[in-house]
Amino acid sequence: MTVRSPCLLVCELDRTTGWCFGCGRSGEEVENWLAYSDRQRDAVMAALPARLVAMGLPPEGDQRMAEDRARAQKGVARRRNRRRRRRG
Repeated sequence: MTVRSPCLLVCELDRTTGWCFGCGRSGEEVENWLAYSDRQRDAVMAALPARLVAMGLPPEGDQRMAEDRARAQKGVARRRNRRRRRRG
């Protein structure tokens, strides 16, 4: 049996919303996806376009844009951590 999934294989969570830059699901939703009923998955899938738009991404998802956003967020975190280490 094949389970429909919105995954774009980006798998990076936005630090503010907790939603994946690729598909818009929360970490909990990703983790429990296979255990969800069809009705639960459909409810999550219906919410994803609005979540992606709220993160500044196209409602249908955009792998390249999602990867760029995730990479940028990681870069900001790295720079912040470097500054903290320098301050000691």
